[in-house]
Amino acid sequence: MSTREDVLQAARALQTSIQNLETIQHYRQVEAQIHQNEHIATQMQSLKQQQKQSVNLQNYNKPIAYERSEEAIQSIQTQIDDIPIVSEFRQAQAQANDTLHFMIETLAEGVGLQIDDTNE
Repeated sequence: MSTREDVLQAARALQTSIQNLETIQHYRQVEAQIHQNEHIATQMQSLKQQQKQSVNLQNYNKPIAYERSEEAIQSIQTQIDDIPIVSEFRQAQAQANDTLHFMIETLAEGVGLQIDDTNE
């Protein structure tokens, strides 16, 4: 029977293995580049401010100003989306998520099979 410490040790080993996967390493590198990019940070700050303003305009029932604000949000979002590293980040994020989902499904199936085997 496994002790709690054995399970934690196995989990830490799995964590290290996952962190060492090329897909995960690539995602983390691109994520770091995104966070270090001042242009993206400025655009994101602008986007957040515009979104807050848009919510306020909607709450105060200012439909024309709200529409203009939403157009500004769309414009900022398009500018962000057009930055090559952002596209690369989204692709790397999708690949990392796919890898993690596959691993979780595989683990769940393996555990399910073990549980079924012990009941027979």
